[in-house]
Amino acid sequence: MYLNVAGAYRIGPGPSSSQTVGPLEAARRFVHELAADGLVTRTSRVRVELYGALACTGRELGAQRAVVAGLAGIPTASCDAALLARCTADADNDRSIALAGRHRIGFHPSRDVVFRVDQALAYDGNALGFAAFDAAGQTLASRLYLSPGDGVVVADDEPAGRRGPARVPYPFTTATDLAKAAREYRKRIGDLALANECVVQSPGEVRTTLLRVADAMRASIERGLATDGTLPGGRVRRAPAHADALRATRASASQWCAVFATAVAEENAAGGRIVAAPSNGAAGPVAALLTHYRETKPLNVEERTVEFLLAAAAIGGVLRASGLVHAGCQSEVGVASAMAAAGYTAVLGGTNEHVLLAAELALEPHLGLACDPEGARIQQPCIERNAAAAGRAVTAAQNAMRQPAPRNSLDALVRSMVDRGRQMAGRHKQASLGGIAVNVADC
Repeated sequence: MYLNVAGAYRIGPGPSSSQTVGPLEAARRFVHELAADGLVTRTSRVRVELYGALACTGRELGAQRAVVAGLAGIPTASCDAALLARCTADADNDRSIALAGRHRIGFHPSRDVVFRVDQALAYDGNALGFAAFDAAGQTLASRLYLSPGDGVVVADDEPAGRRGPARVPYPFTTATDLAKAAREYRKRIGDLALANECVVQSPGEVRTTLLRVADAMRASIERGLATDGTLPGGRVRRAPAHADALRATRASASQWCAVFATAVAEENAAGGRIVAAPSNGAAGPVAALLTHYRETKPLNVEERTVEFLLAAAAIGGVLRASGLVHAGCQSEVGVASAMAAAGYTAVLGGTNEHVLLAAELALEPHLGLACDPEGARIQQPCIERNAAAAGRAVTAAQNAMRQPAPRNSLDALVRSMVDRGRQMAGRHKQASLGGIAVNVADC
C-alpha cells in the first residue's frame, strides 16, 4: 500500500464527504466517462437519481447542488457553498447546463435530480444513478455509483477498496508494522510516509501538495474566525466570539486549538471550502493543531509543516486500513484527533514511539461514542466534538512527550473500537433515527 496524501487530505466543499463531495465526484466521473465514449455531444438530457441515505438526507447536505456542479465540470477543490449555489441557480434560470463546461443540454435540477425515497437498492448506503439520453429519448449510457465516504466514488460493479501500487519501499498496515519498519530502517515515521509517497509523486510534488493543503487549512480557520451569523438550520456561529474571549486571557494551546477546530467545523457546516482530514465532518483537529504550531513556532515552518502532515497521514493510513471507519462517524473524529496528535508530536521532536503513543491517547476517548446528528446536518454534536478532539490531541501530544520509554498498544485499541462499532445499532451511526436526532437538546 501507499498513503497518497491527496487521499489523506482533500480540499473541497462541506459539509459531507459522502453526501456532498461524493455526488460531485460521481457527476464529474459520469461526464468524463461519457466523453471517453464519445457521447457528450450526442447527449440531450441527463437524469440523476439518488438512493439510500443520499435520498433521505441529501437535501440538507447539498447533494443536488453538488451534482449540478459536477455535471458542469467544476473541480472539487475549487468549490464552496456560494459556487455550488450559483451553478444551481444558473441551471434553474436557464433550464440548461453545459456538460463539462462545453456542451449545453436541457437540464432543470428540480426535475432531473430525483431523491428516490420510494425505492431501495440492495446496497443501502449512498448511491447515485445517472442516465444520458439523446434527442430522440434513447438511452446513451447509464451508470450507478456508490459514495462510501472519504469523497471516494466507485461504480457498483467495481470494488470499493481499490488501492494504488502495492510495491512500496516500506509497506505497513498496522501500528506494529509501522513501528517495526521505523526501527529496522532507522527512519522517522514521516520519512517512511514520504518514501512510500514517492512511488507516485516526486518529493517536490509532495511538498507542494502538502503546503497547499496547509494554506487551505489556515484559510478555512481565518474565514471561520471572521464570519458571524447563523449556519444552515439556524445554529449560531460561535468561533468568532470564543476567539475574542481567548484574546483577553492567557489561553493555552488546547484552548486555541479547540477554537480553531470550531472555526473549521462551522465553515464545513456552512458548505465552505475546507480540507477533509480524514473526512469533512472531522476536518477540525488536524487543521487546528497544524495552524497553531505554524503560528507559534515560525522557524523552518515549511519543513515542519510537511513533517507534521506526513506523520499525521501515516497514522491516518494505519487507522483507516483497520476498518475503523465502520465504527460510525464519530470514529472519524477520533482518527482526526489521533492524526493531529501524531503530527504535533512529530514536529515537537518526539520519537516514533512518542508519536504512536500520542495517537493512542488521542483516539482512546472516542471508544464507543455514538453520533446521530440533529436534522441530518453535520453540526450537532459534530462541531463540539471537533473542538474537544483538537484540545484532547494537544494534551495527548504533551503527555506522550513526558513518557521516557512509552509502550504502544494502538493496534489493540483499534481492534476494540472496531469490535465496539460492529455492536452499535445502525441508528447511532449518522442515520438521524435515534439519539440526539429524536431527543433534541437545546445547546
